[in-house]
Amino acid sequence: MEANVILCKCSRNHTFGMRVEKRGHDWVRTWAFRIDEARARHEGYDTVQINGSLDAADGYPGCPYCGETGFALCHCGKMNCSSGFDENELTCNWCGATSTYSTADNFNVSTDGD
Repeated sequence: MEANVILCKCSRNHTFGMRVEKRGHDWVRTWAFRIDEARARHEGYDTVQINGSLDAADGYPGCPYCGETGFALCHCGKMNCSSGFDENELTCNWCGATSTYSTADNFNVSTDGD
């Protein structure tokens, strides 16, 4: 089984790891856990890149800080939990840019620190 961890930030400005596994041609979010950014870099989670869908598995717990199960992907390629966003407007917890967003079926996620 192919699995990986991608990083996400809560609107409360906390970083967490989102475990994803490949099922067929899709990625599925299976678990989420608190992690600090230094530990995430040490584990290599800050260099992960995936392409495809990101459905939630049954029982996916969501953000370990606020419980939100949804997410938003910024134009910078980084994941944000979707709590605290105005309708269709995202201020990225990684790069600080504010932009509009919408739903999508496929994603290109990069946790690369650059």
